[in-house]
Amino acid sequence: MALNHSLTNGIETALQQPWTSRYAKLLALVLFYGATVHIGNMAGLTGNPWLSTPLLWRAMDVVLLLFNALTAIGLWRGTVWSVWTLLGGMTLLQFLPYTLLRSHFILNPEDAQTLNGLLITEALLLGVFGLLIWLRK
Repeated sequence: MALNHSLTNGIETALQQPWTSRYAKLLALVLFYGATVHIGNMAGLTGNPWLSTPLLWRAMDVVLLLFNALTAIGLWRGTVWSVWTLLGGMTLLQFLPYTLLRSHFILNPEDAQTLNGLLITEALLLGVFGLLIWLRK
């Protein structure tokens, strides 16, 4: 329990620092963009009619829309829970499905490259954020 309290205090302190605070806002904008992409998917604005896409994709659109929107709001406001939500959500909703269930998200050969780019981008974004929190910048 003391370790969790210590981590939470460290994150709270880091979020009050200029660089970490600005980066949290940048991540909030990235997540907000992601939410708009999921809205676009649901509205059929991104290519395929939403109801003709696989059920797993539709479920992920709904879950990721909620995750992106709530986490973006929390990061923008500088809340500690949003950092934990970001880390857990990226792990459970992005890295695990797009690696363990990879074949369910690849309909065309270019989909694999898109997933790889997404995972690399997210790993870099999380890595920089983790470094800023650790350094408390």
